[in-house]
Amino acid sequence: MQVVFLFSLVIGLMLIGVPIAVSLGLSSIVFLLIFSDSSMASIAATLFEAFEGHYTLLAIPFFILASSFMSTGGVAQRIIRFSIACVGHMRGGMAIASVFACMMFAALSGSSPATVVAIGSIVIAGMRQVGYTKEFAAGVICNAGTLGILIPPSIVMVVYAAAVEVSVGRMFLAGVIPGLLAGGMLMTGIYVMARIKDLPKGDWVGWSEVANAVLDAAFGLFLIVIILGGIYGGAFTPTEAAAVASVYAFLIAITVYRDMGPLADRPWLRDGEKDSLGLGLRVIVFAIIGLILHYFASSPLPDAAYPRSVGLVIAVGWVVLTLATGWSMSKLPNRRGIIGLGLIVAIGVLPALYMVAISLPGVWSGTVSLLQGSVGFAPVVVLGAAAASLLVTLGIMALGTLPPAIFVFSISAAAERSSGTGTNFLRSLTGGTTAFLRGSGESLLYLVPSLFHRDTRQTFFEAGRLTVTLMFVIANALILKQVLTEEQIPQQITEAMLSAGFGPVMFLIVVNVILLIGGQFMEPSGLLVIVAPLVFPIAITLGIDPIHLGIIMVVNMEIGMITPPVGLNLFVTSGVAGMSMMAVVRASLPFLMILVVFLILVTYIPWISTVLPNAVMGPEIITK
Repeated sequence: MQVVFLFSLVIGLMLIGVPIAVSLGLSSIVFLLIFSDSSMASIAATLFEAFEGHYTLLAIPFFILASSFMSTGGVAQRIIRFSIACVGHMRGGMAIASVFACMMFAALSGSSPATVVAIGSIVIAGMRQVGYTKEFAAGVICNAGTLGILIPPSIVMVVYAAAVEVSVGRMFLAGVIPGLLAGGMLMTGIYVMARIKDLPKGDWVGWSEVANAVLDAAFGLFLIVIILGGIYGGAFTPTEAAAVASVYAFLIAITVYRDMGPLADRPWLRDGEKDSLGLGLRVIVFAIIGLILHYFASSPLPDAAYPRSVGLVIAVGWVVLTLATGWSMSKLPNRRGIIGLGLIVAIGVLPALYMVAISLPGVWSGTVSLLQGSVGFAPVVVLGAAAASLLVTLGIMALGTLPPAIFVFSISAAAERSSGTGTNFLRSLTGGTTAFLRGSGESLLYLVPSLFHRDTRQTFFEAGRLTVTLMFVIANALILKQVLTEEQIPQQITEAMLSAGFGPVMFLIVVNVILLIGGQFMEPSGLLVIVAPLVFPIAITLGIDPIHLGIIMVVNMEIGMITPPVGLNLFVTSGVAGMSMMAVVRASLPFLMILVVFLILVTYIPWISTVLPNAVMGPEIITK
C-alpha cells in the first residue's frame, strides 16, 4: 500500500505539471517523512549515500563538454560532407547521408538531442534545397538522432552501468553491433521509400572527394579511437576517457579546425596557398603522425608492440614512404591509380590480417557459445549466426585497410591540385613545412587566450547548463531508487513475477511495455535509474545477461525519445525544423515502426548485444 502511495504521488505530481526531477525528489521526501523515522538531515544523508560509489557518473559532464566542443567546432559539417560524399549518389542519398552522419556524430557525442541539433540544423535545410519535403527531413533526423544514446560512448549507458553496477566498457562494446544494425535498418527503409517515391539523388563525386572529406573529419573522428581504444587498451577508465575526450575536443576545435576561438579567421593555409601547398602540408602532417604513432608503439612499456629499435626503423621508413608517395604522385600523374593500389595493399594487408588474427577467435567463440547446448537449433539460425560472424570479421579487416586507403587517396588528390598550379613537389613540400610551422606557432601562442575567448566561455556555459539539468534529474531519481531499495521493492517484485510463472520471454515483454510507457513521460536517465534496479534482480534470476538487458533498456529509451508527450527529440526537432511537435510526430511514424522491429530483434536475439563484449572481455560475471 505504501508503494502504491509513492508511485501515485509521483504520477500525480507529473500530471499537474510539476517538473519530472522535482516530482521524483519531492515524492521520495514526502514518503520518507510520513512512513519512516527520517528527518530532513537524514534525507540529505540518503542523497549522499545514493551518489556514493557511483563515480562512473563523473563521465557524464565530460562527455557533454566534449560533445559541445565538437558541435561548436565544426566537426558536424565535416562529418556531413563525408557522409554525402559516400552515399549521396544513391536514390534518397541526402536522407541516407543524414542517418550516416548521425551515426558518426553519435560516436562522438553520446547524446541524442546533441546529435539532432548538430546534424539536423545543417541537413534539414540542405534536404529541402535538393527537393525533399520538410516533413520527411524532420522525420529522418528525429529518428536517426536517437542513435546518439545507442552507439558508444553513450551517456545513457553510463547511467545504466552506474545504476546496476555493471561494466561501462561492456556496455559500450555491446552497443556497437546494435547501433550499426539500427542505422542500417533506417538507411534501408529510407532507400526503399526513396525508390517508391522517386526521391532525388546526387552525383558520384569520386574517391578523391571521399578521401578528402574523411581526412577533413579525421581529427574529429579520431576521438572515437581515443575513447574506445583507450578504454579497451587499458590506458584509462571510462571516466578518464571522458575527461581526455573533452580536452582533445577543445584542442581540435581551437587549434586544428579553428572554427571557434581567436584563430577562427586564421586557417592553416591562407588564400592562394591551398592548391599549391596542400600536397606539402599533407605530406608533413602524415609523416609527423606516423612518427608519433610508431613512437608510442615502440615505447618502453610491457605491452609495447615491438622493441624500440624496430619502432625507430619503421618510423624512419614511414617518413621515407610518405615523401616517396608525394613525389611519385606528383611526378607520375598517369600512374596514380596503380601506385595507389599498390600502396594500399602494401600498407594495409598486414594490419588487416593482424586485426583479424586477434579478433576472429573471440568472434567465433561468441557464436559457438550462442549455439552451445541448443539441440535441434534451426539451420537458418545457425547459418545466420555464422554469416553475422563472417560480416564482423570482414568489417574488422576493412578497418585495417581504411587508414592507408585514406592516406593514398588524400595524397593523390592533393598532388593533382598541386600539379594544376604548376608547383613542383619540392616547392610544395617547402611551403607546406613553412605553413605547418607557422600554424603550430599560432596554436601555441593563442592556446591560453583561447580558454577565455567568448566562444569557449559560451561552450562551457551550454555544457554546464545541460550537465546541471541532467544531473538534477539523476540525483532525484537516485533518492527514489534508495527509497525503493530500503523498502525491498525489487525483491517483492521478483517474488511476485516468479510466483506468477513468468519466464524470460514474458518478462522481457513486460519490461518493454513498462519502458515504452514510461519513456513517453520521463527523461531516459531518470527512468533508467528507477527501473533498472527493479528489473535487474529478476533478469539475473531468469538467466538474462545484464548487458543484454541494458541494451534492451537503451533501445526502449530511444523509442521513448520520439513518442509524445515528453519525447525530448520531438521538441528538439520541432525547434530545429520550425514545425509543430504534432507535425514532427506524424513525420516520424514511418521510421518509428522500423525502430519497433529493431527492438523486437534486440530483445529476442541476445547474440546481437553480447557477442562483441563476450569476445573481447569474456562473459559477464555477476558477484551480487
